[in-house]
Amino acid sequence: MTFATAGFEQSHHGVGHHGAAHHDAGHHGMGGLPSLNRMAAPVFWFLVAVPVLMGKAGVLEIVFPIGALAVGALLVTRDPARFAAFTWWLWFLTPEVRRLVDYQSGWSVISPIMVTPFVVGAMSWLVIAQYLPMLRYRAFFGFVPVMLGISYAYVNGITQAGVAAATFALLNWLIPVTLGLYVALHWPIYPQMRDAVLRAFVLGLALVGGYGLIQYFLMPAWDARWLLNVGMTNQGLPLPMQVRVFSTMNSSGPLAFLLVTGLALLPAARGVLVPVAGALALGSLLLSLVRAAWLAGLFSFTWLMLTMPGRHRMRLIAVGVGLVLCSLPLLSVPKVNQAIVSRFDTLNSMESDRSFQDRQEFYVTFLFYAMTEVRGAGLGTIDTATKLTNEDGHLGILANFDSGILRVPYELGWPGALGYVAGLIALTAGMLRRGGAPPDPFARCAETAALTMLGCMVFEHTLVKVTGVGFWFFLGMAMAAKNYGLASLQGAAPAPVHEFVPAHHFQEDKQWTEA
Repeated sequence: MTFATAGFEQSHHGVGHHGAAHHDAGHHGMGGLPSLNRMAAPVFWFLVAVPVLMGKAGVLEIVFPIGALAVGALLVTRDPARFAAFTWWLWFLTPEVRRLVDYQSGWSVISPIMVTPFVVGAMSWLVIAQYLPMLRYRAFFGFVPVMLGISYAYVNGITQAGVAAATFALLNWLIPVTLGLYVALHWPIYPQMRDAVLRAFVLGLALVGGYGLIQYFLMPAWDARWLLNVGMTNQGLPLPMQVRVFSTMNSSGPLAFLLVTGLALLPAARGVLVPVAGALALGSLLLSLVRAAWLAGLFSFTWLMLTMPGRHRMRLIAVGVGLVLCSLPLLSVPKVNQAIVSRFDTLNSMESDRSFQDRQEFYVTFLFYAMTEVRGAGLGTIDTATKLTNEDGHLGILANFDSGILRVPYELGWPGALGYVAGLIALTAGMLRRGGAPPDPFARCAETAALTMLGCMVFEHTLVKVTGVGFWFFLGMAMAAKNYGLASLQGAAPAPVHEFVPAHHFQEDKQWTEA
């Protein structure tokens, strides 16, 4: 039995002694030793760190993808909560692993390491395929037109960009969607999923945010070398206090949106590390100099104030005030203060800002082409997938596409965009419809993270790659929270079980899945 079906069967049969015993065995092996599920991810990261410390990071070109696949295969059906947390760690750290490999073994334009989070995320298809009948219910049906729209654009992309480029773009578009569906289907173990993800984000924000500050003040050699190799002039100079922080990400944009997503979750977290993680994340967010993310952070805070349960609003205010106070020492550094304040000032004079003018000009000149591309350009013709269409492995002419709103109709075409947008609207509306579920602080935080990423589509395509995972994953978590809450009201809150059986063994309950 998987977690996706445990709740259905337990609601009819109850949770027996065997289920509880098996759950305990999932956490501890014989003699009280940690289980394989629990140790798999830490052992993997230890095996990644050793070659780096020995100066032999080149072996990670093979060890990293194979090891990550092995961990993913172990956890995807046995321990979905740890699988979800592990996938997030891959999104957090994979770009930095790639830079360390390039620094120690030589620069590579195309790295197999970067595909690892997508391939591990694709393992969620193994579970989703087992439970396709669940997609006929209203709660999950919105995923169907979304995936059909992407599939249409993939077939179209093969004819226009080739199999390799279209397939890589397919991973960028589809993996975030299926990860969201994966966590939504596992609503019976929502508490375990919530706790695992919160732990990953608290520690992840501390690590990513802290490394971002180190990067800004010290600029490690591997990060500087990477900036020079890729020629990203918009990231500033590869020198201390002259760079826009990108931490363990590939650029400051994905980093900033990831930090905003994480900060939106912190009000639901507990522990002594939470304020530290928040302060470090806020510092790196400010030093990324991404104005769109700053505005997104303001929206997140406002939405949380409006939607959080009443007794949690004072805690939210306290968290906000605490983070501001923690940022004061950073702002007291003259060069830091100058960089951040000057960037803030551009928000008051957007008409004279070069970046704003370029984006405005792009909307004016490209709107007609995007809306009249009936067939669509197809997957693989835009973004980093264009590397696979050029013999020299460099980005194509449409690699930098500033608008997510225009990219959807242009890349998917009218048939694909119609399904994608219709499903997106249906799922978002379903997420916002409370349906009588009890108040849940984490659910409100997940909802806020998803809505923030959706709103940022006006700046760039935030529904694909790591920012897309931020949207679809937490949309799925908000859906899981509501289904779990409704089940709890019926007095049948599911308990975790760690078994896997074929899909035809599950029993369904319309009262929960149609809520």
